Amino acid sequence: ASEKMGLGHVYNMLTVLNNIRNEEIFILIEKNNNLAIKKFKEHLYDVRTFSTNHQLYEIIKKIKPDIIFNDILNTEKSYMQNIKKSNAFVVNFEDLGPGRKYADLVFNPIFNSKSFSKNEFFGYNYACVRDEFRIWKRAEIRKNAKNVFISFGGTDPENLTFRTMEIINKLNLTHLNFFIILGFGYSKKQYLEKLIANMKKNGFRIKTIEKSDFIAKYAIDADFAITSNGRTVFELAALNIPLISISVNSREEQHTFVKSTHTGYYLNSNQINEKQISSAIQKMLNFQNRTRITEKLQKIDLLSGTHRVIEIIFDEYEKFNKSRREKILS
Repeated sequence: ASEKMGLGHVYNMLTVLNNIRNEEIFILIEKNNNLAIKKFKEHLYDVRTFSTNHQLYEIIKKIKPDIIFNDILNTEKSYMQNIKKSNAFVVNFEDLGPGRKYADLVFNPIFNSKSFSKNEFFGYNYACVRDEFRIWKRAEIRKNAKNVFISFGGTDPENLTFRTMEIINKLNLTHLNFFIILGFGYSKKQYLEKLIANMKKNGFRIKTIEKSDFIAKYAIDADFAITSNGRTVFELAALNIPLISISVNSREEQHTFVKSTHTGYYLNSNQINEKQISSAIQKMLNFQNRTRITEKLQKIDLLSGTHRVIEIIFDEYEKFNKSRREKILS
């Protein structure tokens, strides 16, 4: 995790690992990834750091893991070949790189593909939604929209929070309540605070929530959300909240959930202007549109994804282990 990369990989691993806490778990992180180190330590995991891939391979040799999870974006062939020397069962998340063909399992929930091997699982059925989004239940849809939830991830490197609020300011939407989530790595706070202070003087109702791991309680009463187009869309969609999703980089432009399921309005980062944002918000203020989107969301089961992923991992690991034992015996 970093300001540029965000915290999505960390939260995904925390969600998966919190379902297997009875196992002995080691977290291996590059030394300069301070955000990731801090988050895993907060959750009481055994964190070990490395500076080079060679150091990583040496740590893996000493640990002798049964299973290795990679949640590091696109893997390289040489990296995967080296960690496979450990004879561990290797599971990769969010991996479209050349190294993925050496993994025993690959989960790509935020991508879609018509061409993949039998050990690859694409699409939202394999999204791992954090436990907090299972606790809260959304009330009935309000006829007149009242609350808007805004979140652009743990770091918001393109400062889309500020850019979106600038546009909302111009639109003079003082009849709405805005709940803004600022993540652990957000570094442009001083500019946003000045803008919000001016907006409040002009009658805007804005609440800023900083560095919270429990955003579901702030999102649950939202009539719609404006958010980045990463894993957050799955979590908000699990609460049946209509979405205006905005890709913050070229990678997020490949995430197709909102477009393919018609569960909101999708914009890429080049479309962050007054016309596009205004159009999307006006559509969301329409009760019929929100009702139609909510009905689509209610038909999508996003809360079973974590259980589905864990079940596949352990089923396939047992087959892998059985095959290895048979080879040893023969």
